[in-house]
Amino acid sequence: MRNLEAIESDLAAAREALTTVEGTPTEVYSRIVGYYRSVRNWNRGKREEYGERLLYHIGSDGLCATTSSPLSMEEPEMLTMMLFVRSSCPNCPPAQRAAEGLDLYLQLVNTDTDEGMAEALKRRVVSAPTAILLDPKGKEIKRLYNAEDISRVQAGQIARGKTPRSRLAARLVAAMPLTAGS
Repeated sequence: MRNLEAIESDLAAAREALTTVEGTPTEVYSRIVGYYRSVRNWNRGKREEYGERLLYHIGSDGLCATTSSPLSMEEPEMLTMMLFVRSSCPNCPPAQRAAEGLDLYLQLVNTDTDEGMAEALKRRVVSAPTAILLDPKGKEIKRLYNAEDISRVQAGQIARGKTPRSRLAARLVAAMPLTAGS
């Protein structure tokens, strides 16, 4: 029989493993011109046509309901924030708390690790905390250096789910104060 410490150790290892779990892209097939083919391989015109399609669901009562196109069920493209932190940094926990409430993907990069330091060098990050705001294609939009700047973004520059992302990126850049190195 295992003791409580062994069980706690196994649980901690399982929790740690769950923090790095990532999904895989889903391959979508649909009928086009008489046969099924991956939507990813369609030309632009066919993909646009696919986005305009409606899904019909027939309920048990025989009533037919329509929903939006299959493409709208995919997760919308969102901004990403890479937040570079260190365990010895007193300003990193407030910056992390401010970033966790944002309507965007948050990627924490611990620069105490070899992988985190390599990413910091690649992105030319020289201090912690540093938040890099990236557009859906991975292009850098803005750098933020403290919890106050991140909180300004949190306080209203992002209209949750109501602003098209291209306009959102432009508003974020315009709304943030210019700092040295921007």
